[in-house]
Amino acid sequence: MLFTTAEAAAQLGISQGTVKTAVRLGTLQVERVNPRLNLITAASIAAYRRAHLGRRGRPKGAKNKPKAAPPADGPDAPERGA
Repeated sequence: MLFTTAEAAAQLGISQGTVKTAVRLGTLQVERVNPRLNLITAASIAAYRRAHLGRRGRPKGAKNKPKAAPPADGPDAPERGA
């Protein structure tokens, strides 16, 4: 089955621009239907989903975890006043 960039974006839950970038970089494989139309294969969408989606953000157990902000109204909070 073949999909347009808009259909592939909807299936992957990403923007159409991201799909076009992935096609340009060769991350998503296309079939050239004619000189102005490239369609994305279902197998390519499945491979992209396995390789790229679900891996956003900081990896589990990352050593560079963000520091917790101190509570704003706790006993150690600086006094606000005039």
